[in-house]
Amino acid sequence: MRIAPTAAGIEAWLAAAPNAERHGDYRALRPERMRAFLARLPPPPAPCTVAGTKGKGSTTLFIAAALVAHGIPTTAFYSPHVRSVLERWQVDGRNADPQTIARLAERVDEEERASGLRLSWFERTFAIACLLAAERGGAFVCEVGIGGRLDATNALDAAVAVLTHISHDHRETLGPTLWHIAGEKLAISRPGRPLVIAPQSPAATLAIWHRLPPGRSVHWAVPGPDIPLAMRGAHQRENLGAALLAARLYRPGIDHARALSAIASAALPARGQRVGRVLVDGAHNGPSLAAALAVAAQEFPDGFTLVFGTGRDKEIDEMLAVIPGQLRVVRCGYSSPRARGPGDWPEAARRWPWYQTVRAALAALPGPLLIAGSFYLAGEALAALGEQAEEDDLAAQRGARVVQQ
Repeated sequence: MRIAPTAAGIEAWLAAAPNAERHGDYRALRPERMRAFLARLPPPPAPCTVAGTKGKGSTTLFIAAALVAHGIPTTAFYSPHVRSVLERWQVDGRNADPQTIARLAERVDEEERASGLRLSWFERTFAIACLLAAERGGAFVCEVGIGGRLDATNALDAAVAVLTHISHDHRETLGPTLWHIAGEKLAISRPGRPLVIAPQSPAATLAIWHRLPPGRSVHWAVPGPDIPLAMRGAHQRENLGAALLAARLYRPGIDHARALSAIASAALPARGQRVGRVLVDGAHNGPSLAAALAVAAQEFPDGFTLVFGTGRDKEIDEMLAVIPGQLRVVRCGYSSPRARGPGDWPEAARRWPWYQTVRAALAALPGPLLIAGSFYLAGEALAALGEQAEEDDLAAQRGARVVQQ
């Protein structure tokens, strides 16, 4: 099967597979299918695998940046993406090129047909990452999609496992309490191999202690040094501390100063990303939203409006609990079957104005703004802001030509 070597072409092929990220039904999660499929492919390097509720993407990025800074060929796998599916696969800190991903996608498609194993959307993206890492060698850093025990990434035995901050999310899949959630996420670790645990809340720490599997080599991380980072927010120090420790365990001999320098300039879309008068963050649960609000308060000390859109499957009560009562808030829709519509909100939130799209909210609201609650919403916001910037540039160019004439 020929796959067009473009982001759109790759997305079209992926769209032919069942996509739990779109419909929110994770009951089909089973690593056994992924394990059987990967047995047909060249083995990738044993990965450094990152699970958690908050900070997975940032921690994965920081680990990869530290490795790249030491000249180690590094393949990194991320979930979710924000604007382009190519963000899911990074080669030495840059998005993989579409020609390579399309070629590897064709190999995955061939193996699916030959094996009779039909992969899901996410499993396809991970199979591509494994092929990419196998071709390149070196280091492989993987962000877990959801949970840990049942996730496709758990089909590989992690050389180093990392647990970032855990809290309530996806409770219909992972279980109702932190005790259940900790058990699901700790399942990415393997006996005798390092397990790095980022700083946690007291309740999460207790849950982790109770659910630690036997025989693990446990390393509790502390917050990293207070240095300027391209990724905004004091909470990034916890991700930094876990990433530095994980990188040193994954590749002993990492130089601390060189790793810090590389991490300081690393950034991902929609993680405290500021575009002019707007701060965009994919914060999708209570602790993440609290962190985003803290960053916005620092960026916009004279006040801001929260443009808030989230999924029907998210912990809405925990998110509402961290929003200050005096803050101006508007609700916003986005393009996903899981998105909350105007009638899907708790009674306490229905007094907030409703915008059908983030484009409409941006056009109607003066800045500053914090746009948060969903990575889908964040992606649409960044796309709209990019188009707005292009229009402003064109208007400025037209104005300049008029003046010259």
